[in-house]
Amino acid sequence: MSYFGSNIRKIRSIQKISQTEFAEIFDLSRASVGSYEEGRAEPKIDLINRVAKYFSITIDELINKELTVNELYHFDVGNEPTFKNSSKLVYELKSIPFCPAVHDIEKVLSDNEVEIDSMQMPLNEGSGVCVAVNITPRDFRAMPDSMTQNDIIIVDTEQVSITNDQYYVIKTGGAIYISKLKVLAGKTVLILQVDYDLLLVNIDDIDYYYPVIRYIGGFSGESESKRIDRLEEQLYRLTEKTIQNKL
Repeated sequence: MSYFGSNIRKIRSIQKISQTEFAEIFDLSRASVGSYEEGRAEPKIDLINRVAKYFSITIDELINKELTVNELYHFDVGNEPTFKNSSKLVYELKSIPFCPAVHDIEKVLSDNEVEIDSMQMPLNEGSGVCVAVNITPRDFRAMPDSMTQNDIIIVDTEQVSITNDQYYVIKTGGAIYISKLKVLAGKTVLILQVDYDLLLVNIDDIDYYYPVIRYIGGFSGESESKRIDRLEEQLYRLTEKTIQNKL
């Protein structure tokens, strides 16, 4: 028995995404979404893979386990609540630098003459200065279990106020984390690490905290340039659909 239908119904409920909006994201008909949720049809593996990647859930968990609401709240890296009002948002293609490792972020931001690959990314027009970062787990002291080697995250390097439900790339004390943050009394910040104990730091001791605004599954085994090409093709289709919705 597959739990795909009941799980995507819970995901939609949590993310406040209608069947129509879910269908638009994954290039489906609304009727197909209803069929999956009611158990009248089974999805193809390509759709299962895309849904799992989009919501940072493993394929096994998506189809073989009836996920609880609490578990689904855990899988929130890269969820796109902005799609809830996708018809009201304006997206534009931006050319953003692609960093092979998280340590390159500071180099890219500080030296405009650094030669580095870039990728075209459809982003909300309100997005700041963004950078695409290749995930190499050895670079991080802690990160969500859902992220794997060669996945891509998009970070906004224009720091904003800390929110509790947002993931950040945080550098402090020479270590780098991908985690949620929680502001406590004074200038104390709690880093809600994924694999380690909670970490308390003074906000003045944090070198940077960049919000993760999108999480994209990587393509392991491919060259860097090939992965960029694949990502751009994927994102171009998203942009086309967004433009069509606006017409």
